Amino acid sequence: MEINWTKELEPLFQQYGKRQHPLDYKNRYQLVVMVVLSAQDSDKHINEVAPGFFAAYPDMEALSRAEPAIYSNTLVRSGILATNRSG
Repeated sequence: MEINWTKELEPLFQQYGKRQHPLDYKNRYQLVVMVVLSAQDSDKHINEVAPGFFAAYPDMEALSRAEPAIYSNTLVRSGILATNRSG
C-alpha cells in the first residue's frame, strides 16, 4: 500500500505550520527528516549538517533509493548517529 505522506501529514501542517521552528528546513520533506534526526542530536547540529545531507538526498525519492548503510554512514560521520559498539 502506497502512502501519500503529503496528504497524511496535512492536518499537522494545518495546525502547526505557522509556528516558528528551530530547524532550518526548506520543505516538508526536510522538516520530517530533520525532526527524526533531531531526536538523536541538537537542533543546532542538525541545522549544520542538513545542507550536505540534503545535497546528497534532495527528496524522498532519492532517499528511498539510497542504500541505508550509505546514508547511515553519512550520519555516523557527521556525529548524529553513534556507531554500534556492542556488536
